[in-house]
Amino acid sequence: MMADQENENKRGEIIAVSSAKGGVGKTIIATNLALALKKKNVEVALIDGEFQFGDIGLALDIQPSFTIKDLSEEIDRIDEHNVTNYMTRHESGVHVLSAPDRPEFAELITTEVIQKSLQALTKNFDYIVVDAGHGIKDSTIDFIEAADRVIAVTTLEVSSLKNTKLLIETIHQLELQDKLNLVVNRYNMESLIKPDEVPSMLRISEADYIPNNFKMAAQSMNLGIPLVTSRTKSDISKSIFKMAEGIISNQGGSRLGNKPSIIGKMFSKK
Repeated sequence: MMADQENENKRGEIIAVSSAKGGVGKTIIATNLALALKKKNVEVALIDGEFQFGDIGLALDIQPSFTIKDLSEEIDRIDEHNVTNYMTRHESGVHVLSAPDRPEFAELITTEVIQKSLQALTKNFDYIVVDAGHGIKDSTIDFIEAADRVIAVTTLEVSSLKNTKLLIETIHQLELQDKLNLVVNRYNMESLIKPDEVPSMLRISEADYIPNNFKMAAQSMNLGIPLVTSRTKSDISKSIFKMAEGIISNQGGSRLGNKPSIIGKMFSKK
């Protein structure tokens, strides 16, 4: 009786992976993080929250029979018992709720659809990883507000850091900063900004760091074979496995040190 009650009360953790701008590797990180978590023998769902031009299907080489658009048409009947009927099971065991196959259908995915979908999924899965979109759209805010953990992805490009700072400020305005985690992608790319100074620039205590290998990442995306499956020993995969381990053990990111450059000081003062 006690075990049954514990299972009823069990709720999965929602992880929203977001970014201030496109092109920073958010989709690849969300996809690989979901598969890395699945390798820990837990149940994982992956939602493509880029409702207009989602690429999760491309990243996993899946052709879904149903998408969140189909689910939205039956939203009054959706519960934990039937929500998985609208998902596609990847060979890794991750269940994917795909984005609509036409951009004009994005407007059908309302706050109610997002909330009810997440509520049902948390009763079926240990982790729900969401590619929550880039920028500050209504759907992105819905995912961020519902999430237990928000991962903001940036690179060392000045434009990415500038916009990420604005995204983080918005999260602070929503009083959701306690669930915020920062990921610096391609941290070893050539840049005037040092990776170890990014957290202080963005007023974050620490960050996770993923190395740069644009060619390998692009090839993985084009083939639809995630790096944590095809290149398990690559530095990118090792970083993502470390992230997954940190999530399961509920630990934060790793520090690289801290000695601000001139640009870093300029960001920190703003």
